[in-house]
Amino acid sequence: MLYYTQTLVRGDPMNKKTIIFWFIYAAILVFLYILSGTDLIIKENEAKVYSISILIDGISGENLENVKKGMDEAAYEYNVDMSFPAIADNITMEEKLELAKEEIEAGAKAIIIGNRWKREIAEEIRKNHPEIPVLIAGSMKDEKGKASVSLNYNDIVKLISENIRANESVNNEVCIIAEDFLNEDSIAKELKLKLEAMGYKLNLAEGEGPKLEKQLKALNKKQTVFITLDKESTVRLVKYNDDNNLHTKIYAVGTTDYLLGKLEDGEISGMVAWNEYDMGYFMVEKLLKMLTDKSGYKKDEIEVFYITAGDLKDEDYIKKLYPING
Repeated sequence: MLYYTQTLVRGDPMNKKTIIFWFIYAAILVFLYILSGTDLIIKENEAKVYSISILIDGISGENLENVKKGMDEAAYEYNVDMSFPAIADNITMEEKLELAKEEIEAGAKAIIIGNRWKREIAEEIRKNHPEIPVLIAGSMKDEKGKASVSLNYNDIVKLISENIRANESVNNEVCIIAEDFLNEDSIAKELKLKLEAMGYKLNLAEGEGPKLEKQLKALNKKQTVFITLDKESTVRLVKYNDDNNLHTKIYAVGTTDYLLGKLEDGEISGMVAWNEYDMGYFMVEKLLKMLTDKSGYKKDEIEVFYITAGDLKDEDYIKKLYPING
């Protein structure tokens, strides 16, 4: 009886060890849980997000749909947060500059700017915010140390003029239509000089609505070949022809799904095009290089090509003209 009592008082050494083990194990688990909650042990590598602003008129519209798809793809791959502020049709230069300032104040670290007053606004940003990389979309000028992405304008003039000479008599008049001939990056002047040197008589028509229709009515449609230098002008001329049951020859610069359909139907004779998806992707990629490693401060040109209705069955052209839908 005495032995049993002594054993009970001393307890089982193995039992004590088991209790101590589980106590230590539980304490370690609690300690690890607390540490993990404070990121002292497992620290997640947060991917850096780059905020950029796109100040291009109509970037979310049909005319630039494929450019935006390319931008979206690049943004996804490079972890870029893009802002597309709305730009009114009647916006002034001062208002557009103020919009750029608001984007910077909201956190934009780099800007792509295009269309109206792009060069003036880019200069203001560079002067007041030298830390903000600025990329100009569409520029005929090659300015040292300044970044831009544009079409190869020399090739556009060459492709249009050569196809006019190959297919149209010099007895026909040529009318160049553009939304704005005052645009410093308009190729109208170079194209006009090139075609006049070939012996063609040139007319210029500008604008939209009643202003454009008045100019078109003054032309001899049967003897006039038309060149449209922007998508908006091409759409207006095609609809004008449809409304007035006219069948004029049209050579266009720029594509949309609608205009490619008109090319296929024979309402447009030929068209200068480019891979708009790749253009959008490249602009975001280039701007990111400017932001991260300070490279890319130069002018880059996008390749252009000439197509007719027959080319729309070519696999290579199909890939360039109809990018994957995102």
